[in-house]
Amino acid sequence: MSSVSKDEHEAFKQRLVEEVLGPNSGNKVSMEKVVMIIWQFRDDPQVIKFMTRFVSKFAGSRHVFDGIEFYLPQLAHMIIHLEAEWDDAILERFALVIAQQSLHFALQLNWILQGAIEDYQPELPDGSFNPDYHPIYYLRCIKLLTNMERCVVYRKPRSPELQLLYEKGKITKQEMQQLEQADRRFQALQIAGTDGVEEAFGGILLYKRKVRTACYKPKPWKTRYFAIQEHMLNCYNSQGGNLIRSMPLEGAEIKKIPTTETRYKHMFSVTNRNFEFRMRGSSEEDMEKWVKLLRDEADSKIVFGHMDKSVHRVNAEQDRIVSEMTPGQRARYEFFRDEREFVRRLTDIAEELRFKEPADRKKIAPTLMRHMEIKPCVYSPLCGSTEVWKRVHGVLYRDTRVFNTNERCPVIMYFLAARGEIGNSRKGGERDPNLDVTEYMHLRFDNIDDESSNGHSASELSVEDLETKPSSSVWNDSVVNRDDITESPRSKMMHDSFSIPRKLAARLEGTANRRRSYLDTATDINHVPILEGSSNNRLPVAGGISVGRSSILSPQKGMIIGDAHRGQIAKDYIDKAKQVVCGGESWSEKSKRMLEEAKFKPEGAEVEVVGLMSKSNDDLRQEVFIMQMIHYYKSVFARANIPVWLKTYRILSTSSSTGLIEVLVDATSIDGLKKSSKFPYEEGGMRAYFEQTYGGPKSKAFKEAQQNFMRSLAGYSIISYLLGLKDRHNGNIMIDTRGHLMHIDFGFVMGMAPGNDFSMERAPFKLTKEYVEVMGGFGSECYKEYERLVVEGFKEARKNSQIALGLVEIMMYKSKYPCFTGKFGNGVALKKFERRLMLHVPDDQVESRARALIKQSYDHWGTNFYDKFQNRMDTLFNDHLVGSSWVICLSFMSTTIDVRKYNHSLLSISVVVNLFATSLDAARPPETNCHTPSRRLKNLGTHVSRHIDLIRKFGNVDFESALHLVENFLVGLTGDEGNGNTLGTETTGTAHSVQELITVVGEVIV
Repeated sequence: MSSVSKDEHEAFKQRLVEEVLGPNSGNKVSMEKVVMIIWQFRDDPQVIKFMTRFVSKFAGSRHVFDGIEFYLPQLAHMIIHLEAEWDDAILERFALVIAQQSLHFALQLNWILQGAIEDYQPELPDGSFNPDYHPIYYLRCIKLLTNMERCVVYRKPRSPELQLLYEKGKITKQEMQQLEQADRRFQALQIAGTDGVEEAFGGILLYKRKVRTACYKPKPWKTRYFAIQEHMLNCYNSQGGNLIRSMPLEGAEIKKIPTTETRYKHMFSVTNRNFEFRMRGSSEEDMEKWVKLLRDEADSKIVFGHMDKSVHRVNAEQDRIVSEMTPGQRARYEFFRDEREFVRRLTDIAEELRFKEPADRKKIAPTLMRHMEIKPCVYSPLCGSTEVWKRVHGVLYRDTRVFNTNERCPVIMYFLAARGEIGNSRKGGERDPNLDVTEYMHLRFDNIDDESSNGHSASELSVEDLETKPSSSVWNDSVVNRDDITESPRSKMMHDSFSIPRKLAARLEGTANRRRSYLDTATDINHVPILEGSSNNRLPVAGGISVGRSSILSPQKGMIIGDAHRGQIAKDYIDKAKQVVCGGESWSEKSKRMLEEAKFKPEGAEVEVVGLMSKSNDDLRQEVFIMQMIHYYKSVFARANIPVWLKTYRILSTSSSTGLIEVLVDATSIDGLKKSSKFPYEEGGMRAYFEQTYGGPKSKAFKEAQQNFMRSLAGYSIISYLLGLKDRHNGNIMIDTRGHLMHIDFGFVMGMAPGNDFSMERAPFKLTKEYVEVMGGFGSECYKEYERLVVEGFKEARKNSQIALGLVEIMMYKSKYPCFTGKFGNGVALKKFERRLMLHVPDDQVESRARALIKQSYDHWGTNFYDKFQNRMDTLFNDHLVGSSWVICLSFMSTTIDVRKYNHSLLSISVVVNLFATSLDAARPPETNCHTPSRRLKNLGTHVSRHIDLIRKFGNVDFESALHLVENFLVGLTGDEGNGNTLGTETTGTAHSVQELITVVGEVIV
């Protein structure tokens, strides 16, 4: 990196410090800049300590806490992966402080840590060695998760006492808030400082292991050195040698094995849900010492089985620990345990259905949902801490919907949710249906009177028990408008006797040499307030009740219909759209029907329907990150008053292979739209659909829907290019009843694409001919506005490049995301992202570059071909093939042939590769745990040879001929009984035919 770029990077870091801590920092805390400071100064413990205390100081403000949650992926990633020579408990203690303020935050961090534990654990569930095992990251996650659980349960907040002192005038409100913050800090320091101080115990043992998932297949006895360290039983090949495997001791069962059951003496076992070790001491005394120490570790007030994906296991020791808890501790324990088990059960259902025959899944799913146990205080976690609390009261199992694929089985689930069950003492004890998640948990779990609860559990406490005493708000800005605060963060820190570290102070006065990063440009750093997205705080209010798309049943006001008709489009036109888009029933109507049909509604509370999609066998963490980037750019464009439209929705990764997704209502895929019997396919496609649904081109409804379409298309055109979104076929793009486009499924991003170098998606973004027709053609005002918005969007993205690059750089650091590994690793993805931001382009050329991208994308052959190919695959093979395994075939081809040598015949390459992929996919044997493909597709390898001569005829082909070739080939594979062209009985081997086809592919390309 040149000296100029180094100077620019130093200037960037200095401006960060000035804008957050300088005299002109204003009255807001810019969390995006705070995160960047922590990252930029990640090798300086004093700076990190100061900034975490700085953020903790203002975490009582809703907008600051929203920022903490929004940037949680980056904060958690740094906590897990930063390696430094200083005490890494600084960031851990910060997480513990925030977790005490919001149990919802603690749960969100819990699921991130769960995924990391699975990434870095020593062994895979089948007992094989994990190639990604990392002892430092693994133990760090175990330690933080354990400490957070302790902090959640055993904290002793003095909020009621401090509130009483405040009401008596003994302390000011500012002093009360300072004391509450000091309480949380002290508790975090006390808990985080309890581990790692005792000396590890170790010694030589004989051992062998049994692997649960391998049916207890015995292993031979081996001599190894074992050590008990930080609640882990670590196995080394020798004393001071390499760590071989590691078992968490939390909740482990340690048994002495009598000689009546074995021929070996001094034998004992250590068991958890994943593994079992059988061990032999050198003597009876040696065995007794090991058993005592192991039991002490297993029973050391660790009552959560976060290493155990199954239902919480109860034993006598855990019963004793729970029985000794105070009512407040037990309430928090039960809530934290029940919520995690609830979410785990949701994803377990999707995983269980994955192994059922597709024809049976839709019958089995409602039964599984019907028998699901709902604990007293569980809720849908697809929300933020400042969004409205909605307790899950019951399951609406009849409306469960299953999506059939071979690799996974996503399930849409619906629940009856209750609001307004707790009175807000600051509103005279009136029940508050708009109470947010953190406020609810504060009132429910932080104000339980330990003296008067008489040992009752949280589920036994009545609402009245929680309303007997007034309580301070968990938010400092709940009464005072934060915009009225005039004191800057820096002056407040100075007033409270915080000392800025010397190196940060130097930044405020001059420059200093620091670690360099990819962030080496020097544009302005703008504060970007993150839009609240689907937060109910911003939704319309009907009679004091915030209302979104879902209908609400109120005990006082009756049925409140969901807000389904916002905007300029009249109800009559929305009704036409819903006939095609959502089967004739809008979400407000469907939720109303479900409320009316529901039995056992809670009394005295507002009730509504919440829905979510549960997924298993799918790592959603990359999708979480991409949705965060979309949300960031949505906020960037809103701040600049650029009226593009982007849909953000909640995605929660609950482990390395499971997660939950918010349901998109009143919408369908473009593919589904075109397959509807009411879609005017022959009459003109998308343009005809808009005119048929919203009236003629001059009608008010049509113009509004057209504007919605155009603004969403502009937004996703920018986003698709900047974030490198691929796999943009019509199944991954949705349209709602108002005409907005919405993109889903972000498995191929940052330049990744199905087929790698052989990808057909060569366009910068998807801009089809029919999209332009909907806008009225090139000369229309609507299209001109589209181009203007795209250009302005690119310009604004460049202005906010620093934070965007920083977010990517943090998540790229030692990342396991597919978009940051392999050929996209070592900073490649970030450098390409920087180029797509056009930071190297002079300002006066940005507009022409943006317009050139539009021109390049319009009606691109690859876009059209990919849509038609994907549609053909879906139509002909549907459930017969194993998901997207044809993509694997394309990837295989990209490693077999160097596409760069054959750029003269790209189209024919794509055609032949897709033919190869189709045949290989159909011929491959069924995968383990996947249902057997159709009998007609089992021996397709024998029929590949039939088409080899046909393929040889097409070396360079035009588009129509290529498509015709694909169609004929697919018909030959699947059979067409009408023409008598069915699968024959030739015995040519699959492997031989595929190998011959590969040879022909090479001949065709050459």
